[in-house]
Amino acid sequence: MLLQIRAGEVPKLIKHTAKEIAGAFYDMHRTDQFRAQAGSQRQFVRRHWTDHVPVAIECLTGVLALPGTSEHEKEAIYDALTIFRERASAGTPSLSMRTLQ
Repeated sequence: MLLQIRAGEVPKLIKHTAKEIAGAFYDMHRTDQFRAQAGSQRQFVRRHWTDHVPVAIECLTGVLALPGTSEHEKEAIYDALTIFRERASAGTPSLSMRTLQ
């Protein structure tokens, strides 16, 4: 299920991570047809980064459990996830709690 997520509703860390994942998705061995429809990597990321927010949340949640993650990094991740969850819980129509499951 694709979510309707507005850029201003997503904390910067989650947005950045989602854009990195979208860029990596584009770079994977995609067909010529995909690249013709997607345009450049920059265009693809600009249009589709919100599709990668659920994966970004999963990745950031996983980083919290890594032994080498500093307390500063953990705090930044925790804050971003908490803000996102609060916005979803507040009934923001374009966010869904399903993103966090």
